[in-house]
Amino acid sequence: MQTQLLNGLKRSFRVLLVLTVLSLGSFEAKSQSLTLHEQNRTIRQILRTVEKDSNYKFFYSEDLKDLSKRITIEVKETELSKLLDRIFADTDISWQIQDGKTIVLSTKKSTKKETKKSATVVGQIKDEDGEPVAGAGVIVDGTTNGVISDIDGKFQIEAPLGSILVFSCLGMNDSSIPVSKDNENLTVVLRRSANSLESSVVVGYGTVKKSDLTGAVSSVKTAELPISSSSSIATLLAGKAAGVTATQTSAQPGGGVEILIRGAGSTGAGNTPLYIIDGFPVGGGSVEPGADNRYSDFGSHNILNSINPNDIESIEILKDASSSAIYGARAANGVVLITTKKGREGNAIVSYDGSYGVQQIANRIKMLTAEQFMKKANSFSYENYLFNNACYPYGSKDVSSVTTPWKAVYSDEEIAGAGEGTDWYGLITRLGSISQHNVSVSGGTSKLSYMASFNAYNQDGVVKNSDFDRYTGRVNMELDIRKWLKFGVNGTMSYIKSTNIPLGTEDFENSGLINSALAYDPTVAVKNEKGEYNISPLMTTVPNPVSMLEIEDYTKTRRFLVNSFLQAEIIPGLVAKVNLGIDDQEGNRYSYLPKTTMYGKQEGGKASRSMASSMSRLIETTLNYHKEFADIHDLNILAGWSAQDFTYEGLSASNSQFFTDSYLYNNLAAGEAKRPSVASSKSYERFQSFFGRVNYNLLGRYLFTLTLRTDGSDRFGKNNRYGFFPSGAFAWRIIQEPFMKNVPWMSDLKLRFGAGQTGNANIGSSAFEYYSSNYREYVFGESIKTGTFKYQMGNDDLKWETTTEYNLGIDFGFFDQRLSGGIDMFYKRIDGLLGYKTLKSFMEVSTVAANVGQTQSKGLEISLKSLNFTGKFKWNTELSFTRYVDRWLNRDTGSLKPWQKDDDPIRAYYGYISDGILKLGEAAPSYMPNLLPGQFKVRDVNGWETDDFGNPVLDENGRYKYTGQPDGVLNEADMVLLGTTDPGFSMGFGNSFSYMGFDLNIFFYGMFDRLVYNATRDKYSFFELRRVLQGQNFLAEVNDSWSSTNTDSNNPSGIVTTYPQPSSYLMEQGWFIRCKNITLGYSIPQRLVNRIKMGKIRFYAEFGNPFVITRYTGNDPETDFKAGYPNQRSYMFGLNLTF
Repeated sequence: MQTQLLNGLKRSFRVLLVLTVLSLGSFEAKSQSLTLHEQNRTIRQILRTVEKDSNYKFFYSEDLKDLSKRITIEVKETELSKLLDRIFADTDISWQIQDGKTIVLSTKKSTKKETKKSATVVGQIKDEDGEPVAGAGVIVDGTTNGVISDIDGKFQIEAPLGSILVFSCLGMNDSSIPVSKDNENLTVVLRRSANSLESSVVVGYGTVKKSDLTGAVSSVKTAELPISSSSSIATLLAGKAAGVTATQTSAQPGGGVEILIRGAGSTGAGNTPLYIIDGFPVGGGSVEPGADNRYSDFGSHNILNSINPNDIESIEILKDASSSAIYGARAANGVVLITTKKGREGNAIVSYDGSYGVQQIANRIKMLTAEQFMKKANSFSYENYLFNNACYPYGSKDVSSVTTPWKAVYSDEEIAGAGEGTDWYGLITRLGSISQHNVSVSGGTSKLSYMASFNAYNQDGVVKNSDFDRYTGRVNMELDIRKWLKFGVNGTMSYIKSTNIPLGTEDFENSGLINSALAYDPTVAVKNEKGEYNISPLMTTVPNPVSMLEIEDYTKTRRFLVNSFLQAEIIPGLVAKVNLGIDDQEGNRYSYLPKTTMYGKQEGGKASRSMASSMSRLIETTLNYHKEFADIHDLNILAGWSAQDFTYEGLSASNSQFFTDSYLYNNLAAGEAKRPSVASSKSYERFQSFFGRVNYNLLGRYLFTLTLRTDGSDRFGKNNRYGFFPSGAFAWRIIQEPFMKNVPWMSDLKLRFGAGQTGNANIGSSAFEYYSSNYREYVFGESIKTGTFKYQMGNDDLKWETTTEYNLGIDFGFFDQRLSGGIDMFYKRIDGLLGYKTLKSFMEVSTVAANVGQTQSKGLEISLKSLNFTGKFKWNTELSFTRYVDRWLNRDTGSLKPWQKDDDPIRAYYGYISDGILKLGEAAPSYMPNLLPGQFKVRDVNGWETDDFGNPVLDENGRYKYTGQPDGVLNEADMVLLGTTDPGFSMGFGNSFSYMGFDLNIFFYGMFDRLVYNATRDKYSFFELRRVLQGQNFLAEVNDSWSSTNTDSNNPSGIVTTYPQPSSYLMEQGWFIRCKNITLGYSIPQRLVNRIKMGKIRFYAEFGNPFVITRYTGNDPETDFKAGYPNQRSYMFGLNLTF
């Protein structure tokens, strides 16, 4: 009974809808008039002209035989309906207006009387790949008779013979087929729409058609991304969007990713964009507590790790001020809008995606074996002997004249028996693995839509004890309570457990796991005969690397993020909406250093537990009014108010001197330290905002946007609590102009210009004066008391950084969007940079936070997409190009070094230039008279003007004057700008192919013209070679160092010099081209899948990070740091199922 009632309501609704649409379409067709002057053109070409001159779109089958017929038509101010009748006169084509703006063409009904009045049409709807299309609409043209295809794309409908069946689905071109005796069993193929201009793009507080965008916005669909091996969506954005630079800062599981939108112009308030997930602004820092021991963490985890990438539908990046100013004081670094998947009307669809793979180190560091280490120790010892005794080639003496003979560090017998020795790096690494399981169910009715998912992601890193496990669940639901009232909720929960290994870059007793493994003597065994970990006799302060694997240290984080809304249409066109959301996060860290480790033994075992939490609450109200009038005006007005607060809390406790390691961190009271450590903290901050936006569309081709936002925050000084951020933009859809109607090969042409201001509110608590009692203890008699002191001086005038930005862009498309793209140029200036002013030495504090200096950024962005082949064989290509230049515009010249310039690149790197090494028999430069063979020559490039007394001459700004030419003196005047660590430009390039069930995706991205400091080479190569006599191991490349027996080498000898070393040797060209992934899939033919009542079966294999092209000599040009976590190569296999 309920089913019959529901079907009756659906039929009634369809009747009302169709009658309304047809009546509106008939009225508009009669009211709109057009003028045409077409000579001997095909009907297909004339239809494109009509589309450009009106707001209508034509849908038809390419099989209509009269589309290629050439006609001549001359009409002036003729109603559309009469015009269409003239166009299709003397043809077999009929026309019908649907949905108010859509004109469906079909073959005219036969006038011959059929013996059979109707037919039961049974068929299946597929896409171009042969996959079933679920939820597609099938309707008898001109009637309310319609059905929806099921999960297998199948449908059954009763239709009169000669009638037209119209098939439609979101994102695909409609198809119309006449019903006849010969096609009662149909297979209908819906093709994806090549024209992307009608697709919706998410912007701040709403969506717009791509064709109506006035700002610079990049959109990334997760369906195009290989997400099986990635713990975070952020790692997949590299090269995917023009204007966005995504750099992985650490290759560890769940490692951090630095996402920059149009550069990094801020020098004190950070350059992280604002992330908004389903309308909720997230951020505020990590809730992962830091290490409570001497081994520091390095490479924080990603802020988006708690979000399941499989749940994400699309990512929009708001790049310029005109698009991001709606978010005001937090949008200076751009905005990343993340929209998760929603349910759709239709039967429940259950999907499963499972994958498993292994990972190996992509570029293993090669260190000296025990035999090589011994030989190199002997070799350097002998060179040092020659040097200390001024023997040839380091002096004039003959070695035979030295009375004290040289003594080898290792005997020939020891070297012969050394072999490979202990491979410390190999002992702390392993073959990694990744597994993922994702299950989702989605569906809905005409009133309710839902999507629920569960995901399990587990990764065992290639370094032992570096594991990452995440479990997430999500529920998204929308309910039409009334015709005018809607309720929705998006909620997710996550749990992450990650083990922590010490990855710090410190040395000696503070060495992390990898740093110790690289440094440790390969001649030393792991354990002695007693089963105790050995300590290198020459490196007694460096911990045994393998012993550090016994450290227990892991973090558990959980997150609950929910955002709900209630939306009501008060009157036609006026919609009120209220958002309520909460983001609750908590992280707990558990750590124990056992007495089997060097540091743990000194502490008698050390245990610690710490907690960090954050709570953010959001309430927003918006009013949105939309009105179209006079057929040429389209007005949309948005007004809103938003309030969000943040509460942060922290707690930690630690103890040491345990009589047993068995308690771990579970019984802190058992420690016998005299003063166990206890600490706690809490902070609170809030934002309040008022905002508005007006969008006006004139004639469908002149687009205007005006945005205003006022933000108030208690972060700012009391004299600057509120900031005002305006923006405006204009776009001209040139393609819609009448003079473009004779350019059928161009499908889109739009010019955009925008300007506006945004702010950066990441100033922490710098505006306020406060006192602290941390680490200040005073002795009174025999007791120790904790005191307090002024920690920070307040600045009532401190405010946010303000970014003023201008953007000029053009969007274009050719051949019905077969080739499309955009070009943007931007300029932005950042005022009020957050920095610190130095105070007088007698003040209580040495510095105070202040707004100082200006920077500027300029850039160019290009994006291209092409549909190279369509049909059975498909080939699509995408290309993105990003260039930005960040420079100083104004800064405190009094704090600059002599060689620094007022307008330097923000991340400039200065140093001396190498002229190669001094060869045997070569004369040393006059300005380096004591230089020895095998040592670096440094180039003399400039000098300072001096007075009669040899003192440097200053210019009017108090800066040293340069001579502009070599002066025969090696000093800081010879420091030159080597470059910057920013990329000169970055690119992404991808291709996807599909044929007969197979699909192939290959994607590359790269960064060019950038410097990378090879910190690993600095410590473990030629410059520090003298430490081989102290038991430190080195990179295998030192086997080719210059020596008295290897005088043809171009590498330095390692003999210490008093002259400055050339930085150009360690600042390497870090350009690279990385093949991000190669993914090959195969979908089982649908006819076979249907037999087992399933919707889809697809197998795939993914090759992640298969190769990198670069000149960089270190571990990896993107993720490397001193003794950095090694990047990996992944081999994944997966399965997609749909039920």
